[in-house]
Amino acid sequence: MEALRPLNYFTSPAFLKTDLKAGVLRSRGGTRLVGISEDFLRGFVSACEHETGPAAPLVLRRCGEFFGRRLARRFEAELGQHAGVSLRDRSMAEFDVLVRDLWAGCGLGQLEVDWDSGQHGFLAIRLRDSPMQDIGPSGHVGDDMFAGSLCGFFSGFCDAEMRSVQTGDLRLGDREGTTFIVAATEVARRVEGMRANKQAHSAIVATLTAGA
Repeated sequence: MEALRPLNYFTSPAFLKTDLKAGVLRSRGGTRLVGISEDFLRGFVSACEHETGPAAPLVLRRCGEFFGRRLARRFEAELGQHAGVSLRDRSMAEFDVLVRDLWAGCGLGQLEVDWDSGQHGFLAIRLRDSPMQDIGPSGHVGDDMFAGSLCGFFSGFCDAEMRSVQTGDLRLGDREGTTFIVAATEVARRVEGMRANKQAHSAIVATLTAGA
């Protein structure tokens, strides 16, 4: 790869800087950060459910979309400032490493993106160790906040508005784990239809890749 700065920007021990006197946590690029506990996440989801009832999954998804868009902007701006190279001028291999580093370094889990699926108009994604994996509205299984986060994040790097559809969940025994398809609206609607018919993630990916 090119002689750029190391690609472990977010997982580097130097990423977090603590100002004990001011009581502030910042990234080394100067962005103010906040650490959130699992108890806080559970309380947040519980409050959403109490206030919005059956609309809670949609509210969580919208919160995720907002977070994902902001995360994409900070990701691009801070890395560009740090390395002196625009994120959009980097190779796909570097972009992949940096995206995975971002997710892991920010405590969002282990993200795996099949970039080759992009040539067919969608992204196939697997998420491991999601902090929201065991947290959600009662009687509802789905990583809604992270589905929204993926939608907002990748929309920030695409010319078209993207949608995210969860195609598998580890809690439901899906052998492929917790998976998503991120695509433009028309393709996402097809994915929703296939998922409604109980098609597995790999089958959906195969159908979209074949253009069927």
